[in-house]
Amino acid sequence: MIPRPPAFRGDLIDDPARTDPWSGASGPFFRAPRAVAHPLDVDSVAALVRWAVQHGIPLIPRGAGTGMPGGNVGDGVVLDLRHLDRVSVVAPGLVHAEAGATAASARATAREVGRDLPALPSSAEWCTVGGIAANDAAGARSFLYGPAHDWIEALDVVGPDATPRTVRRGDTIDDTGARLREALTAMLPGPLAWPDVRKNASGYALDRFLRSGDVVDLWIGSEGTLGVITGVHLRTTSVPSERGVALLGVPERSALPRLVALASDVGATACEWFGSRLIDLGGLGDDERLRGLDRAYGVCLIEVAGPTPADVDARLTEVAQRADSIGGVRTTSDASRIDAFWSLRHDASPRIEALAGRSRRSTQFIEDCVVPVSALPAWLDGLERILASHDVDAVLFGHAGDGNIHVNPLLDLTDPSWRGVARSVLDEVVELVARLGGTLSGEHGDGRLRAPFVEKIWGADVTRAFECVKRTLDPTGVFNPGVILPLPGQDPLEGFGEAPDFAERNRGPVRRRTAATSEAT
Repeated sequence: MIPRPPAFRGDLIDDPARTDPWSGASGPFFRAPRAVAHPLDVDSVAALVRWAVQHGIPLIPRGAGTGMPGGNVGDGVVLDLRHLDRVSVVAPGLVHAEAGATAASARATAREVGRDLPALPSSAEWCTVGGIAANDAAGARSFLYGPAHDWIEALDVVGPDATPRTVRRGDTIDDTGARLREALTAMLPGPLAWPDVRKNASGYALDRFLRSGDVVDLWIGSEGTLGVITGVHLRTTSVPSERGVALLGVPERSALPRLVALASDVGATACEWFGSRLIDLGGLGDDERLRGLDRAYGVCLIEVAGPTPADVDARLTEVAQRADSIGGVRTTSDASRIDAFWSLRHDASPRIEALAGRSRRSTQFIEDCVVPVSALPAWLDGLERILASHDVDAVLFGHAGDGNIHVNPLLDLTDPSWRGVARSVLDEVVELVARLGGTLSGEHGDGRLRAPFVEKIWGADVTRAFECVKRTLDPTGVFNPGVILPLPGQDPLEGFGEAPDFAERNRGPVRRRTAATSEAT
């Protein structure tokens, strides 16, 4: 039994029969927590932090459990923040959302006053605002609007001193921040070597912090390793009046950088790629939406927006004129057809799941790499070679405009060697990404999965700087240990494939799952 922290209001569950739903998440990792806490308010978060620091018990902040790389599971106390779910408009153009509020509810509040949150991920209906800030999440429209950090004005946080406070952009840097900035500058003489990628959710944001001096830049994307984010102050933008979408054929991988450049030239809001394997496995080969397109390497979706129909039509016309000779193009500004074009990936998903489910399972262990857009062809070529050499099928799609491709390897769980195959593929992919100057996460974070590879990607100097950030802002080390920075001897695949449904398919021992399983997703 875990003693109840003084002044803590909310449920504290330490019965292993009831904590299973918080042992897993959307990805393939499963780790049983010591307990699960559901604080009812910020003061209760502070009370729990004070208690955890005093007793040296790890805290794992968690929202809706939609994260994939294991950053929201652990063997300490999982801190489920979903009771903190209030959203309000606090100023013109500014929404305040507590960490447990869903992104969709924050967006709905903004739209009530004619505003929008443009950079939300596709999981907006389920994921929490705190999770978006903790991962520096992004989405399809981040191509134009940027990741979450571009829209976060301030964060409400509870650090190791257990004192709730707000860190804002432009605040005078405090003594801790000033000392940290001075130490980092001394550790990193000369220009900071940083990957030339459009977005990055790996490591700590040293690039932004050293420019701005705003400690909020370190908290964004910190994955619960510096403290607990309890609220997010979000800037909003006006809602575009008109939209249009173009579907473009992609005849070969070398065409992708040209299509991304075209999307950039027309000021597109999104530039997405759906790979040919997604289309084929999803049973969309004869779909009328793809008629007339050369989709040998999939299709690209470009969305444009503007104040008037004429503006949107002009952008679509330019896309059509320039893309037709590449692989064909279909355009629409009809609202229902726009939704139909966007739904291609989701329409494919049930069939892919059914086909894979007979013997295989989608296992997202290399799902979020990002490379410079110019390196996309080399990245995809190398990735496909690695997968083929291990006889692994995969569904590929994602944010081509940002060089951020999502990979869903389909592994045969009835094959006793499947974990070894995953390890070999992961090791080789890390080497490839490092060689191409990318990082292992564009929007989902390092989690536990990618932490052991941080030095391989970032090098010794930057990794030591990351360690300085962690040591300075979390001197007790209780916040999400093993995330972003690995613990000694940490295995990237610890807990991989140990969820009950994995074990059942692998004909191994099955851990009991409760009826509350749905709460983990």
